[in-house]
Amino acid sequence: MSGRWDDDDDWVGEPPEGHHTRDQAKPEFWRLQRPPEVIAFAFVVVIIILVVVLVVK
Repeated sequence: MSGRWDDDDDWVGEPPEGHHTRDQAKPEFWRLQRPPEVIAFAFVVVIIILVVVLVVK
């Protein structure tokens, strides 16, 4: 396998996903994201309310 050519070995330049400088980055975007636990808890609460409303009717 010594003749195998690996494309990653000679890769240079900007990564495919792009490069963002510090002034282009928006860390506040990630700080403002709600954690998945909060979203899951809200979803469970909505389901419980829906079940209660359907049972009462």
